[in-house]
Amino acid sequence: MGNTVTRQAPVVTPVRRPGISLGSGYTTFRAPAMSIQQPARETAPAGGGALPPTPPPPMAGTGVAPPPQAGPGPQVQQMPSSLAQYYPVAQPKTRVIFVLLGIFLGVFGVHNFYAGYAKKGAIQLCMTLLSCFYGAVISWIWAIIEICTVNKDAEGTQFV
Repeated sequence: MGNTVTRQAPVVTPVRRPGISLGSGYTTFRAPAMSIQQPARETAPAGGGALPPTPPPPMAGTGVAPPPQAGPGPQVQQMPSSLAQYYPVAQPKTRVIFVLLGIFLGVFGVHNFYAGYAKKGAIQLCMTLLSCFYGAVISWIWAIIEICTVNKDAEGTQFV
C-alpha cells in the first residue's frame, strides 16, 4: 500500500487546424513547445588550469547538438583490409565437452549444435520433443554412436 509510484502524464493540447476540410470534429494533437536552455559558462579555476571544452549550442530549430569537433592529436582510424580482421579467430572445440554433452544432453542434440551440425541437432531435438519423449531412447542411442565416431566439427577442424 505504501509502495505506489504515480507519474503525471505529459500535457497534450488539441489544436484545430482551419485549413483541413475533413469534416467537423477532426483534430490533430501537438506536443507542448519545449524551451531550450543555454548552459552557463564556467569561469577558469583558481589554480590556473584550463577548462574542458564547452559543447557547442544546439543546431537552430532542432534541439540537437552538432557532432563534436575533432580535437588535437591523430584521429586517423585504420580500416581493416578484410572481414577476417573484424572477427576473432574461433577457438577449437574440445572432444571432452562434445562427449559430455552427448552423454547428458544427447537426446536434445546439444552435442551436434556444439560441433556445428545444426541440422542433425534439430532432427534429434524434434524427434525427442515431438514424440513426447518416446523418441528420446532412439536419440540417445544415436548420440552415443556419434560421440564414439565423430572426430571433427562441421568446419572440418579436428577436436582438441
